[in-house]
Amino acid sequence: MSLTNPQKALIKQAQRQAKLGDEDYRDVLATVTGCRSSTDPRLGDRGCDKILAYMEAIYWRKVDKAEMQHVCNDRAAFRQRGYWASKNTRLETSRDRYVQTDCSACIVKLEAEMAELGFNADYCRTIRQKVTKGASDANSLHCYQAALERTIKSKQAKLEANPF
Repeated sequence: MSLTNPQKALIKQAQRQAKLGDEDYRDVLATVTGCRSSTDPRLGDRGCDKILAYMEAIYWRKVDKAEMQHVCNDRAAFRQRGYWASKNTRLETSRDRYVQTDCSACIVKLEAEMAELGFNADYCRTIRQKVTKGASDANSLHCYQAALERTIKSKQAKLEANPF
């Protein structure tokens, strides 16, 4: 999966803020991801996060050595020290967190639908345990969401076929 245009723009913004020339910029990309261009289709969310964390380290090193002054504004890629390094761990990316938040909201809605159909929280908990086996990563949440959707569809079909 390749980078989105906003991700590419953020990387270019980080390049400017870190005052990296084109050759240094391409060296960073190659060092971190093995690609020399942000348009390379092999780059994905994790690559973007790693590039930003690497450029952040370069930026703060230059600030510490007084080679440049810290730029403090809302549009800066590096507003605070360690932001990208701490925000994006090896196990998840920014997009993972966004998708997980969206998925969690859907799950709350689906669990409410289950309650309206007469199935309590224990019933939902059992489905969740069977589907996720206790995991709570983004993929497991999607599986649980899909299981709830299938269950609701099945239960609604049974109610429509036999309303009494």
